Amino acid sequence: MEKTPSDMMQTVPKEKSYGSVYDYFEEFTGENLKTSVLQIKKSDNSVELTLRILLSDSLKEKMMHTEKTIYFTFGDLPGNETIKNLLAESPSLVQIELNSKENLYTVSQKLKLKENLTEADKQALLSPANYRFQVINEEELSVASFMGLENSLLPEDNQK
Repeated sequence: MEKTPSDMMQTVPKEKSYGSVYDYFEEFTGENLKTSVLQIKKSDNSVELTLRILLSDSLKEKMMHTEKTIYFTFGDLPGNETIKNLLAESPSLVQIELNSKENLYTVSQKLKLKENLTEADKQALLSPANYRFQVINEEELSVASFMGLENSLLPEDNQK
């Protein structure tokens, strides 16, 4: 029996769409999202954090077809408030523009610092090991966290 064009349309899976990043938060694993070493640049009263992230095709597809906004931010390690206590204000959450051609993205966030930081404070701020990278949902709640930002998990960074 010959298939008609309308029969063939039925066999093509419909593009799935997601209401929130929370619908697939369990897929934010080291397998689907790999991070570079966190780059930290300090200027007068601020620090700029820059992290490259590599998304798997499947995770990127889901993120591209999510209705509500997906944010990113950097924060202290769980149970620690060292970085938070050095900030003059809470940083704005970051969004990235996803596209079908790219899997490698750069996330940058600027942190406004308090005045008169000690040398120990500055050392803490400049250490990637003191930060975690977070995926945030539309309600501004963390749905996934990545630690170990002092090590790169990107394949191109680990070629010897």
